[in-house]
Amino acid sequence: MTSIGSSAAETFQAGATMSGSDIRAAIEGRLSKLITSEASVSSNLHSALKYALMGKSKRVRPLLLYLIAEPDKASMDAVLDAGCAVEMVHTSSLIFDDLPCMDDASMRRQRPTTHVTFGQPTAILSAIALLTRAFGIISNLEGVPAATRNRLAGLLSDAVGWDGLVAGQEMDINSRATLRNAADVEQLNWLKTGVLFVAAAQMGGILRGLEGDRLDAIGDFARHFGLAFQTADDLIDTTGSEAEAGKDIGKDGDKPTLVSLFGPDHARLTCQQHIAHAEQALIASGVNAAPIRDLMKLVFDSRQKAASR
Repeated sequence: MTSIGSSAAETFQAGATMSGSDIRAAIEGRLSKLITSEASVSSNLHSALKYALMGKSKRVRPLLLYLIAEPDKASMDAVLDAGCAVEMVHTSSLIFDDLPCMDDASMRRQRPTTHVTFGQPTAILSAIALLTRAFGIISNLEGVPAATRNRLAGLLSDAVGWDGLVAGQEMDINSRATLRNAADVEQLNWLKTGVLFVAAAQMGGILRGLEGDRLDAIGDFARHFGLAFQTADDLIDTTGSEAEAGKDIGKDGDKPTLVSLFGPDHARLTCQQHIAHAEQALIASGVNAAPIRDLMKLVFDSRQKAASR
């Protein structure tokens, strides 16, 4: 079973409240420990996956999972580990997305992409290593019943698979030119971004013990959050700078997005509408909304500033 050892859980005080920066630091520390290299692991491979995983990031998805789960001391290890598993899946998807046969990106998380730095073969292998490590972590969550671990693994698997991130990438590469309306673009945004937001949020909800309408509301919240996130990202791709985005911009080119089809003003309005719907669903879920609102503000303030230039 995995354990965070002498970090956040052992220093947690009953009744204490961790700030967003404290939680992010705990996530960063746990990510680093979870990829500690064994003697049998190639140093080059380990360096590549560590390079990809530990690049500068707001850690939105694991933070979202943690804030929804709102763990006590006893459950903190499992919640942190589950969030790290989601982050590994996300990072794996970015490595694949950046490859020359996909988006052919040269910059990610404010530095050269993994395949640029380590070569395509090692980048692909590091993405596979992170993806498989994620499910290994879920299968060994400390203090979580087997049925719950299976349920979490199923949610994450669905988010990755042929009707999740993989489907979104296939559509982006081979079918995007056929998109002609907002519904088509939103479906692509859902598959490329929204599905993993929902998986992270509902995993947090399950670890918290939410069921029924409250868990559905958390999923609805995360769906709108993810769609707003992707729309804001598309705005940055059009109007922002590489320094602000932390990655290549202009990669969408003439690809259909809400920005290219309907203009920046329409895209900003759609983003605001998704944020409003997310807020309504968040209230309906009954979870502690204040820290989640702070996370959304952190995410969208920086994106809206970049996209408005």
